[in-house]
Amino acid sequence: MDANLTGQGNRVFVSYAHLDDELLNQAVEHFTKDLGSFYAAKTGGALDIFFDRESIGWGTDWRRRIDSELRGASIFMPIITMQYFNRPACREELNAFHASAELLGAGYLILPVVILGASGITADSQMPEVRLIESLQFENLEEAFLAGRGAREWREALSQITDKLVVTIARAEENLAKVESSESTLEPVESDEDFDLFQHFEELKQIGERLTPEMEESTRDLTVWCTVVQDEMQKFGATSPAALRAQSVVMAKAVQEPSLRLQSSATALAQSVTAADALLRSMVGQLVGVNTAHGAEMAEKIISDITQNSSNLQPFVDGLAEILEMLRTMEIMSVPLRKAIKPGRIGFTKLQDAMKIIEGWRGLSIR
Repeated sequence: MDANLTGQGNRVFVSYAHLDDELLNQAVEHFTKDLGSFYAAKTGGALDIFFDRESIGWGTDWRRRIDSELRGASIFMPIITMQYFNRPACREELNAFHASAELLGAGYLILPVVILGASGITADSQMPEVRLIESLQFENLEEAFLAGRGAREWREALSQITDKLVVTIARAEENLAKVESSESTLEPVESDEDFDLFQHFEELKQIGERLTPEMEESTRDLTVWCTVVQDEMQKFGATSPAALRAQSVVMAKAVQEPSLRLQSSATALAQSVTAADALLRSMVGQLVGVNTAHGAEMAEKIISDITQNSSNLQPFVDGLAEILEMLRTMEIMSVPLRKAIKPGRIGFTKLQDAMKIIEGWRGLSIR
C-alpha cells in the first residue's frame, strides 16, 4: 500500500477499540461496511476503508506514512467510546494523526464519531485526548448504535456521515489540486520547499530543547508521587474497615497534589514528544523522498541527534505498567482516594505514551 500524492483520495482509516466492537456485536465493523455502501450509492465512487490495524500493512514505521496519507486526502475516523482513551494503540493513532494534520493545516481530515459516552466528551476533561475529540466537533451517533443496524436511526446516521465525508473529500481534493497545479507551473518552488524543511528543523530544535527539562520534571514528579504513596501505604494496618476508610481519606489528601503535578508535567512532555515525532518523521520523509545520498545522510544525522541522549527506555515503560496495575488495588479503597489518584494515573498514561514514541525513534528507518 504505497502512498502517493495523486489519485489516492477516498481512503478512510478507522481507529477503534476492539472491545467496543465486541460489546456492540460487531456494530463498528458493520458501520464501516455500510459507510462504504452508502458512499457508493451517493457518489458512484469507491471508498477504501481500512478497518483492522493488522490489515493496513504500514509496517513498523507507520507514523511516517501519515504525512503522505494526509497530503493525499486520506481521512482518519476514530470511533469513540470512553474506553477508546484507555487503549494505548488508539491514543497513539489519534495523537499521531492529529499532530501531522496540524503540521499540514489539514485538521479537517480527522472526523471523530462517538458511539457511546458522548456526555463524557467535554472541554474540561482531565484527559487531553478527550479534550481533543471535543475540539474536533465530533458526530454523536449513540442513538444509531443503540438502535442497531438496519434501524431508521442507523440509516439516517450513515447518510449524515456520508454527506460529511463527501464534503470533506471534495475540500481535500480541491486543496490537493491547487498544490499539484502550483507544482506544474514554470515558477521555481525549490526555495519554498527548502524553507519548509528549514522551518521544520527550527521547530524540532526548539521542541528538543524543551524535552530534557520536561523529562527531568516529569521524572521528578513521578519520584515524589511514588515516595508519597509508599509512605502513606506503610501507615495502613490490619484494622477495621472503618479505620481503613478513614486512613484512605488521609492518604487521598496527601496524594492529591503530587498526582496533579505528575499529570501536568507528564502531559506537557507527551505533547512535546508527539509534536516532535510529527516533525521528525515529516522531515525524514522529505529527505528520503529526494532519493539522494546527501538526503539520506541528512536524515540519518537528524535521527542520530534526537536519539543520542536516549537510552533503552523499555524497562522504564515496563515499570510504569506495573505501577498502573498497583493503582487498581488502591483505587477501590474509597471514592476520595480514587479521585485523588486519577490525575496520577493519567500522568502515568502520558509518560507511557511519550516513552513509547521516543523508543520508536531509536529504530526509525530511512529506507
